[in-house]
Order: sequence, then structure tokens, then C-alpha cells
Amino acid sequence: MFEITKDNEYTQISKYITDISGIVIPPEKYYLIETRLYRLVLESGVESYDDFYKKVILPGNTKTTQKIINAITVNETFWFRDEVLWKCFDREILPALIEKLLSGEKTKIRIWSAAASTGQEAYSIAMCIDNYLKRNRISNVSLSNFEILATDISDRVLEIAVAGRYDKISMTRGITDHYKAAYFKSSGSAWDLDPNIKSAVDFRCFNLKNDYTRFGKFDIIFCRYVLIYFPDVLKKEIISKMNATLNSGGILFTGSYVLYDLFRDIFQTKDYGNLTYYIKPVPE
Repeated sequence: MFEITKDNEYTQISKYITDISGIVIPPEKYYLIETRLYRLVLESGVESYDDFYKKVILPGNTKTTQKIINAITVNETFWFRDEVLWKCFDREILPALIEKLLSGEKTKIRIWSAAASTGQEAYSIAMCIDNYLKRNRISNVSLSNFEILATDISDRVLEIAVAGRYDKISMTRGITDHYKAAYFKSSGSAWDLDPNIKSAVDFRCFNLKNDYTRFGKFDIIFCRYVLIYFPDVLKKEIISKMNATLNSGGILFTGSYVLYDLFRDIFQTKDYGNLTYYIKPVPE
């Protein structure tokens, strides 16, 4: 097996990974580069990670870049991750949004699931909305009043998300019996998601380092468990861009860690149990 040196090879490739994806791999975790890129190095026919950098990475082949992104990104996800967030969404956020739809203040609610991985978060959002509407017998608002965009930098995981087909292991991670029975059908060794839920989500390949203006404005952004992989300067840049992408009063969920020190000037905080989320102030 090829081994990566802790100095030159690690330095070159780790900087490249940060440049293309924003992900920082600290020196003490240099082995992640070795293990995650090993197959690509082997397939390229070179004899070292240094050769891989000079002969494969530096020429700038976009297909190679995407393969490296697919190999290096962390795709840990599961259904309804962080129970308290979904309680907050169901009991506090959704009622307020639906009231805006019922009153005519809004005709569409736009939600962005950033770093969506294999789709569990985005589909959880859609199922939660649909379940709320049915449970409360709300007939004059439907799932079609909600526009859900889901993005990820890895095209490999997005293929799984778009298919809406999940293996048995995935279906043991966070999904309740109620949601499983209501929105999935068993198909051999896999589970197929309800077509109505699948069609409610628009999946696109997107790098959070890029320009967000193409997407328009959102009422809610879920950007959870991805900022922790970025350097502080990129965290601030992403948070600033997301603030600009939110409507006034819009909400940003970042996960079960508090980042308020990084953007206290542009967001207000609100707590729900042990969850802290962020609100774009409404101009006075």
C-alpha cells in the first residue's frame, strides 16, 4: 500500500482539498488522505502520492477533481437527525409558516438543505411537512406550497438521494415506524420512498464556496454538520452569504453546536430546549 508522507505530500494534497472543497484535514489526521484517496492513486497508475499530485491533480482534470471530492467528503447522515430540531420545526416553525400561507402573506415557502448528502435531511423535511398537514387536517395548504432545494458537493451521494431508494441499514437510522409505514414501500432488500415526497425535493450538485445568488431567497436554511470541517474564515464567508440568501425573519439551523461568536452582528439567536438556531433580523 502506498503511504503518504506527513510533510510534503500531506501539505500539497491537503491544501488542494481545502482549495476545492473548503474541507480542512489537520496534520494529525493526514492518514485520512492516504486511506480515502488510495484507490484513486492506485487506479491512476502512479507510484506515490507525490506523483499523483504532480501528474494527476496539477493538470486540473475536472473529473479527477470530482472524484477526489467524492472520496474525501464525509457523508454521515440519517433520518430526523437531532430529535429536538424536528420538534421545534413541527411545533414552532411550521405553524408560523403555514399561517403565512393561509393568510396570503406568502404563496410559497422556500427551504434549502445544504450539504444534503444522500437525502435523508431533505426528505425528512418534506415528510415532516406532509405529516403535519395531514395530522392537522389542513386542506388548503399542500406540500406543493413548499419548495425544497437540496445541494451537496458530491455527485455520488446525490445519485442515491435522487433515486430515493435506501438499504436496510439506512432504514434503521432515525426513521420511526410511523414514517416508515406512511412513506416507504419495501422492495426486496431496499425501501423505496413515496413518489410524492421524492418529487417535493430538487437535488443539485453545488459547492458552498460558490455564489448563492442563483438560488434566490429562502425562508429556512438547514446547514448542519458541515461548517465544522471548514476554517473560520470560510465559516464566516458561508454564514454571511446564507444571511444574504435568507428573507428577513428567515431561519438558519446549523446543528447542535453554537457558532454565534462567528456571526453575532448579522443574526439573532433563539433557543428551543437545548437547540439554538439563528434568525435574520427584520428591519425596523
